[in-house]
Amino acid sequence: MAAVFALTLPVTIIGIVIAQKNVPMTTQSVNFVTSSVSQSAGSPGAIVFRNTCAVCHGPTGDGVRLLGKPVRNSAFVQAQSDAELFRLIAEGRRVDDPLNTSGALMPPRGAVSLDDEKIHSVVAHLREMQDPAAPHVSVSAWETRSEDGSPAGAAIELTEHAGYDLFVASCSACHGLGGEGIENQGLPLTTSGFVRGKSDKDLITFIKMGRSSWDENNTSGIDMPSKGGNPAITEAQLQSIVDYIRALQKEAMGS
Repeated sequence: MAAVFALTLPVTIIGIVIAQKNVPMTTQSVNFVTSSVSQSAGSPGAIVFRNTCAVCHGPTGDGVRLLGKPVRNSAFVQAQSDAELFRLIAEGRRVDDPLNTSGALMPPRGAVSLDDEKIHSVVAHLREMQDPAAPHVSVSAWETRSEDGSPAGAAIELTEHAGYDLFVASCSACHGLGGEGIENQGLPLTTSGFVRGKSDKDLITFIKMGRSSWDENNTSGIDMPSKGGNPAITEAQLQSIVDYIRALQKEAMGS
């Protein structure tokens, strides 16, 4: 038996090696694509994107209703040079920009002062998200400009409010541009009795603290991050946000 084993073992090994060499190219291609996707998901740009851009554009770049357009398989992204994409991320796009067709603010440098290196990494990740063989994603659901070109979400006069940009950058991802709320994300603020019943000081404290999903007073079951996830917000800016929310409620009540 030992002799038989010694003779057959080399033959078995040779057969395995030959079989591995004859693996179809399609299987190897699938493995390569899987490996590439895995590497892309862990790239520096992917990490920055998830931490900074996903709040508006979605974790996988598929867009968030009323906020950021899809950037995966995007005709716009594919038509821009790296320098143009870098400039757009660095400078952002205001709601009154004629090229802003969604009516949603795109804050400069992701609203968290991304440095140039991180912006370059995001641009590289945007390239990773494009599949030249795939059809371009539709952005029609994000085309929310009215016929006169005014932005949707909040009344036009409210877009000039001192707290508007701050609210859009820090709160609208969950509560909507006009504080109308977003299903499965954030409760409406325009009709909120909680907001009406709190003083400005109480609301500022609440925004600073946030509310965990496991808090017994959390009726939505969704985490509310401290300061809307933007630790750089100052006390004065929080007051501007509260003032804006008060203005939204007055607008909703017609007063």
